[in-house]
Amino acid sequence: MQSLIYATPESLGISSKALLNMMKRLGSLEYVNSIMLLRHGRVALEKWYAPYERNQPHQIFSVSKTFTSCAVGLAQSEGRLRITDKLISFFPEYDDCITDPKMRDVTLRDLLTMRSGHAECANKYLFGTADYVRSFLASPLEMAPGSFFVYNSAASYMLAAVVRKVTGENVREYLMPRLFEPLGITPGPWECCPQGTNLGGWGLYLTTESIARFAQLLLQNGVWEGKALLPADYLAEASREQADTSHCEIADWQQGYGYHFWRSTHGFRGDGASGQYALVIGEWDMAVAVTSCLPEMERVLEVIWAELLPGISDGPLPEDPAAQQELQDFLAQAALPVIAGDLEKRHANVRFEFQPNEAGIRACEVAFSATDCTLTFQTPRGTEQIRAGFGHYETSLVQLADQYPHWAAACAAWQSDGSLRISSCILDGIYRDIWTICFDDPDEPVKHEGLCGCFRPLIPALKKA
Repeated sequence: MQSLIYATPESLGISSKALLNMMKRLGSLEYVNSIMLLRHGRVALEKWYAPYERNQPHQIFSVSKTFTSCAVGLAQSEGRLRITDKLISFFPEYDDCITDPKMRDVTLRDLLTMRSGHAECANKYLFGTADYVRSFLASPLEMAPGSFFVYNSAASYMLAAVVRKVTGENVREYLMPRLFEPLGITPGPWECCPQGTNLGGWGLYLTTESIARFAQLLLQNGVWEGKALLPADYLAEASREQADTSHCEIADWQQGYGYHFWRSTHGFRGDGASGQYALVIGEWDMAVAVTSCLPEMERVLEVIWAELLPGISDGPLPEDPAAQQELQDFLAQAALPVIAGDLEKRHANVRFEFQPNEAGIRACEVAFSATDCTLTFQTPRGTEQIRAGFGHYETSLVQLADQYPHWAAACAAWQSDGSLRISSCILDGIYRDIWTICFDDPDEPVKHEGLCGCFRPLIPALKKA
């Protein structure tokens, strides 16, 4: 894999002072996990906020859609499909399950532009069923296909199913020799439906650098090291406004939608729940990758537009060693904060038994050492632990109610009300957990609050037995 080239911000026409202001504001959000910024094809800035790490693939949620779109464009260039084709033409064996005649008019282009005719995301018809294709085709349509934009991850799933049908490969495997390998990307897993098809609209894991390489490819009109990896005509259409989104509430979501790409106030992007971004800012020849776990993901864009763009010049700027050093010093110490509170107090080990619950969590033991505490849960899979450091992060492999296990980092502190508070974040994605142990609570001594839980199974209330 060819390494990316690094350069000073000023040599690329970016003010280090502007980058510092941007990073300070991003650091005040709860939380940005990582960022990589390229201009003129060179890295001007990168940062992983500990405990997040460079080489850890991260959930990208709906940024996955942009890769599904690329697979559709490639399949079209190879003569395997046309985006004007009717969806049902790929699944004639399901024709008798259609309940709404309008479904027979849905085209691949309607799916790419989120204008399938559904009034809301059709995932509700898919989840909990064994056959997502059948469930989608059997779903009702409230509007004429192609008439109105409604964000619909199930439409992306159907595109992934079409790619699998015409190529015999899942999107991930189809893209390996065509996109991922030439870009030097080793993708993480891509979650699948019960029949083994990549979910299409979400479920892919990539490192921040991989997202940045992809964004740079888009900025270069699909060309990488002199070779066209994506069809230029398709990419030009995909990144232009194809569907009106002016009815959306937030400015950067009102700029229009292409073929699974959002138009932005500046440029276009792929984005995913809680602040995953592949930003392409053509007017400044800039590509930006961001991973986050933010309830209000639009804050990332607001900060970049307000703090970074005014600090960009058409040509190189005079080198500013003092500002560059200040930026590097800030980046070196910036990390996710630990919980504030008493770090010295300890408690006798205690075990809580729970009433039957949907997650099957039977008990939790709270134990202490000189530097950390451990929550040991009894689950249907056996024993699972969350280890939390007092004033620092400790890592554990944990699953609980999640579909898959995740490495998680956790810290702990005692609160003024006598409770023990533990903050945990998975290291390969957005999920965050707050555990509050109230030792004297007779009903619910172990309380859980989940944050940034897109598509995540809920942990039920753990009532004391």
